[in-house]
Amino acid sequence: MKTASPPGPKGLPLLGSLLDLRKDKLGFLTSLAKTYGDFVHFRVGPRNAYLVSRPDCVHEVLVEQPKRTPKEWIHQRIVAPFFGNGVVTSNGAVHDRQRRLAQPAFQPRRLDNYCRIFVEQALEGIREWRSGGEYEIDTEMLRITIQNVSLTLFSADATDIVPRAASAMTDILGLLGREYDIAFPIPMWVPSEYNRRKQAAIREINEIVMKFVEDWRRTGQDKGDLLSMLMLAHGERGDVTHDDLRDNMIAMFSAGHETTAFTLVWAWILLARHPEVEAALWEELDRVLGGRPPTADDYPRLAYTTMIIKETLRIYPTGWLLFPRETTEDLVLGGYPIPKGSMLYVSPYVIHRDPTYFPDPERFDPERFRSGAEKQLPRGAYIPFGLGPRVCMGQHFALMEAVLTLATVAQRYRVSILAKQPLVPSGSLALRPPRGVHVRVDARYPTAAAAA
Repeated sequence: MKTASPPGPKGLPLLGSLLDLRKDKLGFLTSLAKTYGDFVHFRVGPRNAYLVSRPDCVHEVLVEQPKRTPKEWIHQRIVAPFFGNGVVTSNGAVHDRQRRLAQPAFQPRRLDNYCRIFVEQALEGIREWRSGGEYEIDTEMLRITIQNVSLTLFSADATDIVPRAASAMTDILGLLGREYDIAFPIPMWVPSEYNRRKQAAIREINEIVMKFVEDWRRTGQDKGDLLSMLMLAHGERGDVTHDDLRDNMIAMFSAGHETTAFTLVWAWILLARHPEVEAALWEELDRVLGGRPPTADDYPRLAYTTMIIKETLRIYPTGWLLFPRETTEDLVLGGYPIPKGSMLYVSPYVIHRDPTYFPDPERFDPERFRSGAEKQLPRGAYIPFGLGPRVCMGQHFALMEAVLTLATVAQRYRVSILAKQPLVPSGSLALRPPRGVHVRVDARYPTAAAAA
């Protein structure tokens, strides 16, 4: 065992690197890895903190020792007013129970049924597009993904609430992101404009998801979706509370639409910058689909489309920084002694830029994920959905949704970026593209607009 700490910045007296972390978390953590390597020690105020990017150490933290490295309490407290104590924020036995409640909605046998909805909503989302028209692609993708999560997980048509839901979600995640960035929870009882906005956004989302509950109760029909599972368990088991319902629905509604929408926006940006990849995508879509909409049977055959999404998730993983972990006891990691109470930062964004595993890491190259290549990577080197017992339970849902939406839209339209602002990511709760990414869409063939 090594006796010294990993390399890292000295930081300021008392504050350590707290100011750098609060000013630009994404830039700071990225610079740490570039300067000091794949295991870095720094301080956040008086606390020891470590940026862990070595795949074997990442695997140990997330898979082998999750009970000794639970989610850190300060960051949990920040998001608790919105996410409650659901599957996103809970630890230990509570997390295991919440996960068991929601997991059946993502079983493989259900995903094939979701495929039809993904394609239908992509077609509906672009139905009013016109060749040569200009749109904000982030708004367009959010509208599609909100409908997807509403119809698949809650069997509810969200057409009428899309503007409300999108606005409220943007507000609440932006506001919580500010607290998350400064690692300081602002108590809800503090009278401020900030808290008033936060409470209003939370109320709006609560009303939306509880309307889904009211609509379900009118029939009480088991539709095989997440809401039916939660409602039936709520009626049959005393340990499934109203808060369980609310917290899990909020988690799935928020995580289930915004993350995929962001992934799709980044995919459009990358495709517009790389016409050779775009051409290869069209070749596959024309060859596999022959002009018809994709189906569940086509999904495994859309190999290159899937490679594009996987490479997009490598460069721009929406979950760019996993919830910081906190060590509950002294442990040894990567040969270094890690004291109890330390914070462990694991960033897929940083890990995915290690040239050891991804040569020329800033280059967009879907060929990295050609059949079998991903399996050659060490465990912990590619983790767009996390890893271990807290891995995103909706990862296959999200990948299928992104692939089929991209295929359905790209089959019909070329998307060109008109945005004049720098298209750089913003790292807070999620890795966001800029708001209002302006694009022009052009039909790939004369009947595209009519087909859409």
